[in-house]
Amino acid sequence: MRNNFEQYSGKIASISTMLLLVCLLCVTAAPVTAQWTAERGSFRYAVIVRNDTYADPEWAEVVDSLVAKYSASVFSYNSSMYDIQESLGAYAPDYMAFVSEWNNATATYVDSIWKFGRGLDEDPYGDAIWGIITGLEVSDALRIATGPEGFDVKTVLGGTLSCDLSHYPQGIATSEATYGLYYTKALNDPNTVMHTDGPTDRTEWLVSCLNADTVDIFITSGHGAHYQWQMHYPSTGNEGYFRSSAGQAYGLAHSGTSFDINSVNAKIFFGLGNCQIGIIQNSYSMALGWLKSAGAYFYTGYVINEGSYSQQHGGTKAFFERQVHYTWPEAYFLANQELYYDKYNGVPGAGGAPDLNGSAMYGDPAMEARVADVGVYDELLYTEEVLIDSSGSPWQGTVRITMNIEGTPGYTSKWGNRHPLILLPVRLEDITVVSHDCKDVVVTDNFVLLYIWCQGEDPLPAGTTREVVFTCNPLTGISGGDVQILIDCNLASCPNPFSGSTVISFDLPEQMPVTLEIFDISGRLVDTLIKDTMPAGTNTVTWGGNVANQVPSGIYICRLVAGSGNYTTRVVHLR
Repeated sequence: MRNNFEQYSGKIASISTMLLLVCLLCVTAAPVTAQWTAERGSFRYAVIVRNDTYADPEWAEVVDSLVAKYSASVFSYNSSMYDIQESLGAYAPDYMAFVSEWNNATATYVDSIWKFGRGLDEDPYGDAIWGIITGLEVSDALRIATGPEGFDVKTVLGGTLSCDLSHYPQGIATSEATYGLYYTKALNDPNTVMHTDGPTDRTEWLVSCLNADTVDIFITSGHGAHYQWQMHYPSTGNEGYFRSSAGQAYGLAHSGTSFDINSVNAKIFFGLGNCQIGIIQNSYSMALGWLKSAGAYFYTGYVINEGSYSQQHGGTKAFFERQVHYTWPEAYFLANQELYYDKYNGVPGAGGAPDLNGSAMYGDPAMEARVADVGVYDELLYTEEVLIDSSGSPWQGTVRITMNIEGTPGYTSKWGNRHPLILLPVRLEDITVVSHDCKDVVVTDNFVLLYIWCQGEDPLPAGTTREVVFTCNPLTGISGGDVQILIDCNLASCPNPFSGSTVISFDLPEQMPVTLEIFDISGRLVDTLIKDTMPAGTNTVTWGGNVANQVPSGIYICRLVAGSGNYTTRVVHLR
């Protein structure tokens, strides 16, 4: 059951509050950014899939779509993913997409992925950003695989007051413990406003907000299970549940009335503090409903019982919206590396961290869902700088953070701050730390951790800097070619959308071999435009004529391979 949010808000709130809520949640959805991948330059994307799954033509289409989208390499296995661990380690992927039928994506499978991902090289940390691509039906997995390169996260909806409302451009945070209590934040106002006139049972209200197709991230906390979120905490009280059945997410009010969640805009579901809500156990599991009917491109939740010492999800939101603005998969990955460090180095206050392998993320690990740079919201805790001087041998690297505000860049609580942890723009080896002014540092082939503050110490003043200097070399000997720092080739097409023909342009720093191809959304090669050595500077080619006019209207993937760099952009063809 879909409900008109504006009409419902009028029943539960004053006129002034109603207008504010309508402004917050009925705005035009943020446009998908078309060139996320091109802006990131070169990376290695591995698709990991069982042989029997890959043998199914429908699941093969999911795999092939990822190959076309990211120039990915496929690693298939019979019964154990450890059979391909050595070859995958030689490939040194930046991203790992585990394509799986839902009945194989168990809690044990999630546990194995975490352990598997730490074993691709000699250090004990994770070696690639990962996600599980699955769904109740193959079409659900294909939707994720062929989804946008990225989307902006502008509007937060909190089923909990712990959703960090002030760190987002706009949104609503509702209380799971106090009836009628909620907070709002408008786009151009840094302040949050408290209200006490919300409904006793939030079920229909929250479903209406989601069905308005403008919520970019929905955050929950409280009691959970693989098939439900209990809305009130700690008791059920006078509120209902969010549940799923056969791929349909819905809210079940305290009265017994159900309200279907049918939403199409790209979004993140984040079970911040729910036990077992990330488990896929049967067709009633929440993840399957949110990936099918609710429009989620990411579903993140625990596959274990969440508790007072859980850290994974607190670290995820720290790196997503409190300290820096990493993408959702990047933040999820970095949080786990931080958790590993805290667990095995006795960081004050961090505790035992039982959730090291206990959280699942369903979605494309290279999709760039990131907090939107619009409006006003709380300032980030610090600014990161990564400087790599490749003019000599060995290279010299410097990683520095500067505090933007007075604060505590370290473990503060299970849902609080974390040590600065910075992703590197290029994979490294032969690393030697030359100097640092931190308590401790970790420099791996793909990230740097700075331990600079712990509980019991005074906050660091704004303007404080900490840095590490190290020597290194680019990671070589990788199957598929050596890592390079690549410039942005500015791959673009104009007009886009087009009818008849479009001019595709790209920039090269020097003369080099180039392949430029067009794929359809399922990954099938449609046309090869260039396969030649091209000169330095701006190059252009027209796609049109017989081939373009014979293919149907739709979205096509333009892939440029320049040297060892891979870039993609989307072209929309209208007949």
